[in-house]
Amino acid sequence: MSLNPAAIVEWYRANRRDLPWRREVSPYRTLVSELMCQQTQIVTVLPYFERFMAAFPTVEALARAEEQQVLGLWAGLGYYSRARNLHRAAGVVADAGGFPSSLAGLLELPGVGAYTAGAIASTALGLDAALVDGNVERVLARVLALTASGTALRKATWAEAERGMWAAVHAEPGSAGDYNQGLMEIGALLCTPRAPACDACPIATACAGRASPEQYPVKLAKKPSPVVRATALLRVVDGHVWLAQRPAGLLGGLWEPPTTADWLTGGRTVGSFVHVFSHRRLEVDVRDLSVASGVVAEDVTLPAPVLTTGSYIAADWFPVTSPATHPPLSTLARKALAHHSPAYQK
Repeated sequence: MSLNPAAIVEWYRANRRDLPWRREVSPYRTLVSELMCQQTQIVTVLPYFERFMAAFPTVEALARAEEQQVLGLWAGLGYYSRARNLHRAAGVVADAGGFPSSLAGLLELPGVGAYTAGAIASTALGLDAALVDGNVERVLARVLALTASGTALRKATWAEAERGMWAAVHAEPGSAGDYNQGLMEIGALLCTPRAPACDACPIATACAGRASPEQYPVKLAKKPSPVVRATALLRVVDGHVWLAQRPAGLLGGLWEPPTTADWLTGGRTVGSFVHVFSHRRLEVDVRDLSVASGVVAEDVTLPAPVLTTGSYIAADWFPVTSPATHPPLSTLARKALAHHSPAYQK
């Protein structure tokens, strides 16, 4: 079976969601939206995108920003390497006087892979470029009834995505962006992982896997995530909370109550929580080390931060009643701090 690219383009133009990066299209806005949407649902991304654009309306404004400001606006989205790569890419673009005008040039930007480059090229630059994300991979795996998985699945779906894109632009020059977004939108709205709406799908008649769509794509068996135990040290003195800044790596540059796998004694346990990373399950006890008054930062030895080989690079005290004035905090940090005050819950 083969796809009908014209049907995909037509359906997309009639049914696409009203998203802020579609109202005003530019390479910069597309880059920001695509990096934010990696591993994150659009409903979560929307307020972050709006705040980010308000703070950094141009790529030059982002390039001039301090990393801590960028991380602060990203805090809560997770996968913070995306924010650091976005900041670095903005610097490269600003230094060059504008975005690259080719797919190869886009691929040289920090944090930009084949999918993101294809999205910027086709939707913001009008270039003939294909793309495959998780939604597109699922749609094409079902259409072709592919039993491959992993690298073989990605190779097969990329080949089909490129074939369909070229067919789309042959029928209507300049339609690569709408074709690509149409495939992604079908995956997001119709060809969902569970209970796909096949009756509403514009390419259902071409779908070899329609009889049992949920068996595609074939899933690789997941290995259980390793469990790491840690302790968050919650210390509040004279209305100020003690926070430390993580080194480069996981959650690099963000601040938190010192959280360690090594320091497990002292204080009193005031609660616990679980925080799941893509590669680890972190089970955290929160211990209260607060005293009445008179303790300064120099009186406390920083432990080694959990899930990194580095050391905390800074520590300071911040008003506990004013979370909005704190440096950028991760969701992990807010979970720990919420055991002192619900003001840290989001």
